[in-house]
Amino acid sequence: MTPERYFLALILFHTTTLGLAAGVAVRWWRSERASRPGGQWIRALLIDVSAASIATYAVALLATTAVNLDYGRRVYLGEISGRLMGQALFGEAILLAAALAWAHRRVGQRLRAAVCGACVAALVLVYVEAYRVEPRMLKVRQHVVNADFRDAAPIRILHLTDIQTPSIGAHEERALRAGLAAHPDLIVLTGDYVQDALGSPTEEDAARDLRALMARIGFDAPLGVYATEGDVGPSCRDVFAGTPVQCLVDASTVVALPDGDTLGITGLSRGRGRERDSAWLAWLLSKGPGADHRIVISHSPDFVDAMPVSVDLVLAGHTHGGQVDLPLVGRPIVPSHFGQRYASGHIVEDGRHLFVTTGIGTSILPVRFRVPPEIVLLELHAEE
Repeated sequence: MTPERYFLALILFHTTTLGLAAGVAVRWWRSERASRPGGQWIRALLIDVSAASIATYAVALLATTAVNLDYGRRVYLGEISGRLMGQALFGEAILLAAALAWAHRRVGQRLRAAVCGACVAALVLVYVEAYRVEPRMLKVRQHVVNADFRDAAPIRILHLTDIQTPSIGAHEERALRAGLAAHPDLIVLTGDYVQDALGSPTEEDAARDLRALMARIGFDAPLGVYATEGDVGPSCRDVFAGTPVQCLVDASTVVALPDGDTLGITGLSRGRGRERDSAWLAWLLSKGPGADHRIVISHSPDFVDAMPVSVDLVLAGHTHGGQVDLPLVGRPIVPSHFGQRYASGHIVEDGRHLFVTTGIGTSILPVRFRVPPEIVLLELHAEE
């Protein structure tokens, strides 16, 4: 979608949703709804708000489609409509809640007016936190993984994923520098490095700037830097051309550890990281060079239930931890076949160790709530 078409979709969407919000506000202003008994009041409010929400989503889809009837294959319907819905939640919804608070105060329903006012305050606070503060936060998370590592010396692995940005700026530089400051022995990158901005081709410039940043700060580790494919942006080899990063796409390599042991690293392609073909995974691992220990890196964690137990650790990203974790509700959307099961953190199932990190950037909506960006430093120890 071009910037001009996106701007036209914005005009159509917000013009219509402002009209919807105004219609609901007028209904409450001109009728006795604000003064109805408690149960009837709650029911009327839920019906009107639900109807407005459904209509707003329909408008988000229609506005996106209407300005792109001749541009179909390049319309990211879910991404654009999601952005529009986010704007409506923190735009028109705030205006509607404020109007409802005024309508209730006008007829002396002060408690109900206060409830509507509290909704306004909550939405404003969530907007500031989720859109303005948390996406630029950065957590450095340290975790010990006690795997079947026998008597090998501990290995410090820096795991970065989902930088997923249309431009390289201070946030991305801070993340890479913080990773290097942890003095890792090995660095692993698990996909989605750069992408186009909505309506503008920026991924090539972002990849160039990422390579320049890595060169400027000396982004390397004693045992090397290894990466695999993601879902968006150029191929791994194109993103990291001319850097010390070694791309592993359905391929393996072996690293010599300081104590004399060897560590095999296997990277999966985008498609293979979503399959659960035990026979193929066993074949890929067996055809690679032999090693005392082995880790597998993949963008998606969805293959893990079919992975041979002989692997010491699997590292993955892709889920972003859901990006949003609502109190009492949890993560509404986790982009994984298994939903919440592999959302984030250290998961151990049937002897398999998996660590999924929430990543550095955002996807679809530029928002995070109670799921801050993170880099992860893992210490791989012998199982006690």
